[in-house]
Parts: sequence; structure tokens; C-alpha cells
Amino acid sequence: MTSIEGVKLVPGVLPDPACVRLTILKMLHRGKAGHLGSNMSVVEMLIGMYGAVDVAKVKNGAPDRSRILVSKGHCAAAVYGTMHHFGLLPEETIDTYFMDGSALAGHVSHVVPGVEHSTGALGHGINVAVGCAIGLRNLGAKDSLSLALLGDGELQEGSVWEAVMLASHLKLDNFIGLVDNNRISSITSTHKVIDLRPIDRRFSAFGFAVETVDGHSLAEISQAIARLRGRGRPGMIICETIKGKDVAFAENEAIWHYKTMTDQQYEEARNRLIAKIEVAL
Repeated sequence: MTSIEGVKLVPGVLPDPACVRLTILKMLHRGKAGHLGSNMSVVEMLIGMYGAVDVAKVKNGAPDRSRILVSKGHCAAAVYGTMHHFGLLPEETIDTYFMDGSALAGHVSHVVPGVEHSTGALGHGINVAVGCAIGLRNLGAKDSLSLALLGDGELQEGSVWEAVMLASHLKLDNFIGLVDNNRISSITSTHKVIDLRPIDRRFSAFGFAVETVDGHSLAEISQAIARLRGRGRPGMIICETIKGKDVAFAENEAIWHYKTMTDQQYEEARNRLIAKIEVAL
């Protein structure tokens, strides 16, 4: 694989979240795209999800592959950036993000190789993921998972709970959801729209095995996925995250759901991430 901003990508090794964020930052700036905050909060979650499955089967479209569904479709840059770091999308493709004529739009699309389902309207991806879990069970793919990434604001959609009820009723222990609990829904606090706190107890009440983790700890996320698979019931991981993580001017700032970066802001964020990577190296 090639390098991004001078950082070497190593096949078979989970990517450094800071390297993935640097890729996402570059994509958003070049494409003059928004959703900076929403993309930065999910990086460790996506790395954990792709790291938990057989990526070669995903790339080859094997019938018994694990399925990764991103129900929070507006974090498309993070999805495509993570896929790139796992060898699923080449650099020349992600360089076209949000540009005229590109398949890489601002919401996740199934026209992109390796993407299972288009998600823009919220509350739909989890339903498809539950369907995939049923299909994998019927196929006898015992080692495969159906994983779904959801936004915390998305949990206000009624269709989410229909999927949750069915997954619980069918005891789909090959289904695991991950909630990006960054507490900001669009431009306000999530609880000011509909207060679902405590989220973990709501899923527990529906019969899910639930774990709450630091959503920026790749180790905690990976371990939670490993513990929840095959438990005899579906799992849900509540990931406590920061919207705009590692971009100082955007952290916990609701307006960065929409704003695009100036050149100066891009350079500031880029330099901070490069410094963080150099320290880690």
C-alpha cells in the first residue's frame, strides 16, 4: 500500500486512529465537505469493526463474509478512509471524495465496492444488518458477524427499535451494534430532542447483552466485540465518544456537523495530527 502524508501503511496491522483521521481530514478539505465532527467521532469504532472481521472475504464479496453496515450514513468520509487503510479502497479513489462525478458522496453508498448498503435517511441500516444476521445464520456461517454502527441521535427513529425487537426475539447472537454516543444530534444536544438516557438500560430491557466502553479506545471496542459474539443473544456496545475528536477547534462543537474547514483550519488540524503520529512513532 501507499503512504498517507508520509505515514506508512502496514498490511495486516490495525491502522493508527490518528493516521485514519489524517486521511479523513485530507478528504474533507479537498472535497470542501462537511460532517467533520460526525466523521471524527467514529474512527476507533470503524477500525474495531473492520479489525474484527475477515477483510479478505469482504473484499472478495464472499457469500459467507461478515457484514458491516453503517447506519449513521453521514460519516461516509470516515468509512471510506478506514476502508482505504484496510486495503479496500485505493488512494486514487478516496482522493475523489465529494467531487463531481465521484462515487464517493457525502453519505455511504452501495455503489462503492465493499459497501453493503446505502444509508442516508437514518434508522435503516440496522434493519438491513439484522436481516444480514438472519441470512448468515441460515447460511450456516458460524464465524461471521453482522455489525452495525449507529448514531445516538439515530436511536430516536422508531425503525431502530423494530429491528432491536426482532433481533432479540430471534436471539441473533451474530449481530452486534455499536452506538456513537457523542451526545450531539445535528446542532443541539441529543437529550434535548428526545432524552433516551440511560441508553444502555434501554437495550438491556429489550434483551440485548450490553457493554459501555471508551469509544476512543480501540482495545476496549475490540475486546467488547470479542466478548459479545456468540453469547446467545444480540449485543450492543455503547461507545462514549467526542464529536470532532482530535480536531481541537471542532471537539464538542455542534456547528461542525455542517461547517467546512478553511485552509488555515485544515493546516492547524493537520499539523496537530501529524505531531500526534510522530509522537506515537
